Parts: sequence; C-alpha cells; structure tokens
Amino acid sequence: MQIHLHLYTPANTDVAGQLVKGKLDMRDQSLDALKNDEGAVVRINGKRAGAYKDQDGNLYLVDTTCTHMGCEVKWNSGDRTWDCPCHGSRFACTGEVVEGPAKEPLKKIDQQD
Repeated sequence: MQIHLHLYTPANTDVAGQLVKGKLDMRDQSLDALKNDEGAVVRINGKRAGAYKDQDGNLYLVDTTCTHMGCEVKWNSGDRTWDCPCHGSRFACTGEVVEGPAKEPLKKIDQQD
C-alpha cells in the first residue's frame, strides 16, 4: 500500500468549514449603507452578492461564489479585492481573476435580477 503524505496540505484542512460557514453567514451589510470606494457582501432580492461602489459612485455587483470550488469570497478592503478563504483565489473589485487557482471571473449580477 502506497501512502502519499506529500499530497496532504495542512492549509486545506479548513476548506469544508469555510465552505459551510460562508454559505450560512447572514451578517451582510445593507446596499444603501455602502459608501463610495467601499465593498461588502450584501443581499440583492434575498440573494448574497458582492457589491463594490467606486469613487464615482458606480456600483459593481458579483456573485460571491468562488469559481474555483464554490467557497464564498470575502471583501478585502486593504487591496480592494474579493478573496477566497479556501484556496487563495483573488478577484478584482469588478470580478476579474487577479490570482488563481480560479480561472474564471466571478459572475456579474444585474441589480434588477
């Protein structure tokens, strides 16, 4: 029997916990409370969304589900990015991939959806 201990990565032991925690977290900010040059997880028609309002007040909405493995991204106010706590993917405030392992951007959301 061959054991591949080198495939075990301690940093990935909390992936399942992060996946479940992100899906159940209900502490979302109000879209109305979002200031210019600020991002947050909000609710749009009862669904989670990542919202970023640029310095001119333009609003960008993205699905907060990471396109790599489905964990919920969180807003990083220092870098103005959406960061995945599971495997480290990072997305621009408008959803484009900044750093993998994700290869696809976050899905854009229309505020009327």
